[in-house]
Amino acid sequence: MQNLEWLDKAELEKLLKDLKVYNDLMKKVWKRWKDIFNNKFNWINQYSVEYYGDMDESFIITEAKEIYKKMFDTEVADTDIKLIKNEKIKWGMKIYLNDSLVDLSFLKFYNLLK
Repeated sequence: MQNLEWLDKAELEKLLKDLKVYNDLMKKVWKRWKDIFNNKFNWINQYSVEYYGDMDESFIITEAKEIYKKMFDTEVADTDIKLIKNEKIKWGMKIYLNDSLVDLSFLKFYNLLK
């Protein structure tokens, strides 16, 4: 590795930018890894649903509970489901059980048809 004093201004700026990206990624990866690790050893399932912003929350919960029963064979209480608005989804929802995903959004079909 080079000494920092041998680098010119442009190289130092690039190095600083790369270090900021590295630091940001480590924060995100560490948080995600910590969540997965804690849930694995606490035997607690995480139920979350990402949905398009205009959808009715009671409809989302009803549909999500049916999908959890059908796809994962598990009963879920309404209060256990974490709802997350995601405007990037074309329409529909993405249902997560821990790291497993059921994608019911039009974004999936939109990308398949490209």
